[in-house]
Amino acid sequence: MTDHSETRPVSDAIQSYAKRAMAVQSEFSEKLIEANRHWFEQIQVESNEAWELFRRFNSTASVAEKITALQDWAKGVTARSANDATYAIETARSLGTIELNLFARKTDGIDEVTHEVTQKAA
Repeated sequence: MTDHSETRPVSDAIQSYAKRAMAVQSEFSEKLIEANRHWFEQIQVESNEAWELFRRFNSTASVAEKITALQDWAKGVTARSANDATYAIETARSLGTIELNLFARKTDGIDEVTHEVTQKAA
């Protein structure tokens, strides 16, 4: 016959882990949504910049002005690319940290209860 006093701590531990997993999944999803919004905004910025370059390049006949337009565009692309790289690294770091929270040890007594159940089973 099963001793119900042993199964309660195990079910509490499983329920606690499931709640923690759902919280981590929710936080992870929120960060992904934030990242998607950022990248969609960046796509819009790059599109606008490309159209502006196209307009400037075609509206002038001077080679010097065309070169200046290309140089200005290249400076902007370089600056935005550096910011994008930084954002990508920070986002990856944040997502990794969020994911590690799932595997972090819970210290509010669940580890002790799990240890007791393991000792009784042995």
